[in-house]
Amino acid sequence: MPAVKDQAIVLRRLDYSETSQVLVFLTRDHGLQRLIGKGIKRGTKKQYAIGIDLLESGHLVFVKSTQGEGRLGTLTEWRQTQSHLGLRDNLQRWYAGQYAAEITTAMVEEADAHPDLFDALMELLAFLAAGNDPQEGLVRYQCALLRTVGLWPDLTRCVACDRPAPEGRAAYFSAQQGGLICRNCQQMSTEIRKVSAAVLTGLREGKWEQITIQSALNLLDFMISHIIGRPTSLSKLSLEG
Repeated sequence: MPAVKDQAIVLRRLDYSETSQVLVFLTRDHGLQRLIGKGIKRGTKKQYAIGIDLLESGHLVFVKSTQGEGRLGTLTEWRQTQSHLGLRDNLQRWYAGQYAAEITTAMVEEADAHPDLFDALMELLAFLAAGNDPQEGLVRYQCALLRTVGLWPDLTRCVACDRPAPEGRAAYFSAQQGGLICRNCQQMSTEIRKVSAAVLTGLREGKWEQITIQSALNLLDFMISHIIGRPTSLSKLSLEG
């Protein structure tokens, strides 16, 4: 099988042996790829090998598995282009980057290409590495991810009865039903959250204020956790103000 070249971001890594790693990459043109890097931790007399690190980006060459979907492909070449060192200067920025990697791995189908999402994650990592507010970067990425996978919640109407949602007013939100629930229908939902008018306006318009950004982050994490079927493991660390 011919080798494939692409740009990639390291989302997960697992030491497989003393010299090898299993890695999950988000690639720009080939989607999520799970690969084994054989011998990438093996050093030489002239060079000490440390393997591949989380959240670095670079140019990837790999060979797809010949055994079908779900099998590991083989990493044949990796050239780092960005280490995003600024992420490691601050725990909140580091946790934010890991949270983005976690939700991307959980929500993107293997080999399903999303160039716009790749660009959004690269933008987030650069934003964080430059020392910017992690919360602002994360909420924008949450929005990009949900829109990319086709699961952005409906914030324009009641998803139960189709009644239009008035602008400038608070509303109830159901992750299970994928959007807003009006007052008349909210008693039929087993899990709802009340969302303020300011947060809804921010989500609809993509404009964030410091007073609402925490609530927006938590609401979108609530939605993402429902989609993946479990709480996100890094939310308490990465979404705190």
